[in-house]
Amino acid sequence: MSGVKNEGRGAPPRMERPLISILRWVIGLVIAGLTVSAIASLALDPSADDGAATLIAGFGVQMVVVAVVIQLLAHNSLAFRRTRFDFLWWLFAVLPVGSLLLSIPAILSDPVYFDASTPAGFWSTLALHAVLILVGALFGPLVWFFLVMPLSQLVGGVVELVRGEKPPLFRFVAPLGVLALAAFILFGAGALDLSGALPGRFAAPQIVLAMLGIPGSYEVASPVLLWVCRGILAALVIALVGSWWAGRREAPVDSAAARPLVEDS
Repeated sequence: MSGVKNEGRGAPPRMERPLISILRWVIGLVIAGLTVSAIASLALDPSADDGAATLIAGFGVQMVVVAVVIQLLAHNSLAFRRTRFDFLWWLFAVLPVGSLLLSIPAILSDPVYFDASTPAGFWSTLALHAVLILVGALFGPLVWFFLVMPLSQLVGGVVELVRGEKPPLFRFVAPLGVLALAAFILFGAGALDLSGALPGRFAAPQIVLAMLGIPGSYEVASPVLLWVCRGILAALVIALVGSWWAGRREAPVDSAAARPLVEDS
């Protein structure tokens, strides 16, 4: 029994991860986001450019702030640190409620554009703004994955190069690939009209046919954007093949360097 009790005494102590608070960062982001919402709602014409100011004040602010907060959480996780969740009130209560309240003066300033001339129209428009704010928060993780995360990885790799370090090639290929994929999706949405392929036909084959220039159940909305998508796709393929080839050339060198160690042992 004594042997069993003493078995764990020689084990190294488990390191406790430090607990970090990002509350100040989140408060700063929320204040900056509400400032942008206030400018877009109070200083800009809500009906200009198909309601671009309304989209920025509601959808855009929530999306960007949530994406940056996720990056802060990911940074702490990669640094083996825990994060306090005392910021959730600011992110999911102060920011959306503040943005919604700031939309009220914009609605009242142009009730004809927002179809809010009656009390029922006003409340329905306010409810639509609330949905817009919610959808913007839900899009935050997508913006983090396709934009914020790869950009932060690229910046980190450049910083390592400036310090004289030699980060692996994958450190640059992976984030550039994610950014290229995001650009492909964004430009592809404006290049093709797939209304003829949905819902009766699956859209993915039509996208492949469009990239290859083969006629199908699609319409080219923008030939320029279509060629941009083809260029991005070609760059992705070249980058993947090039990284695979570079890794294949380094593999024999690594195995040859490791062989004498195996023989000596």
